[in-house]
Amino acid sequence: MNKFFISLERTPERTERFRTVNAHVPGLVHAPGIDGSVLDIDGMKQQGFLREDCQFTRGAIGSGLTHAALWGTVAKSGVAAHIFEDDAFLCRNFEEESRRVIASLPEDWDIILWGNNSDTVLQFDLLPGITQCVATFSQDSVRAGIQTFRDMDVTSLPFRLDHTFGICGYAISPSGADKMIRSCLPMETTDLGYASLGGRVLTTTSIDHLMNMHYHEMKAYTCFPPLCLTDNLTAQSLNLD
Repeated sequence: MNKFFISLERTPERTERFRTVNAHVPGLVHAPGIDGSVLDIDGMKQQGFLREDCQFTRGAIGSGLTHAALWGTVAKSGVAAHIFEDDAFLCRNFEEESRRVIASLPEDWDIILWGNNSDTVLQFDLLPGITQCVATFSQDSVRAGIQTFRDMDVTSLPFRLDHTFGICGYAISPSGADKMIRSCLPMETTDLGYASLGGRVLTTTSIDHLMNMHYHEMKAYTCFPPLCLTDNLTAQSLNLD
């Protein structure tokens, strides 16, 4: 499987940091992010990448289009791939454990998230069709321990995913990539209710919000505990550039 990581060409320090902290994982290929600051937004709408009502920031648009472009690469190649954002930290045995977890999935799997933002919730089926589980995390402890995490061997299990926030790292199959392209483009601003947040309604602001609308229609999974963490420094996020 290919391993792509997204990082803007104008932020070489982020690219270098990703390579340094994940030097234990072979074959990581830089996928230059689409720079939202220079996008022709009206042109993107005319080409069908954005709906007229899309109110995403330029950074969020660029990030979403970069993920979608990689989905296109995966769908066209017919080969599944890992996709990471440049704030991802991978555990020491990521290569071996991710391979083992994927091998345990049904052959027609679509997507599996290796991690998510630690300042939000993760909802998944602990027992399929019986027990939905909502997990919360401490972002402060994740940030404090993230360097130690790189030196850890993690044993994980896959669970059917309902929703979460953040796409710091995931694997996607050709069928999953095709489904995500069809489901998430054109990108739009809409309201979604989340049972895990007490029914709170959130307005979509990024591609991972749109992905939440479609996980239940797909063979979508998360792994627990995660094989990928992010320090989620929002001031430096691709979505806020």
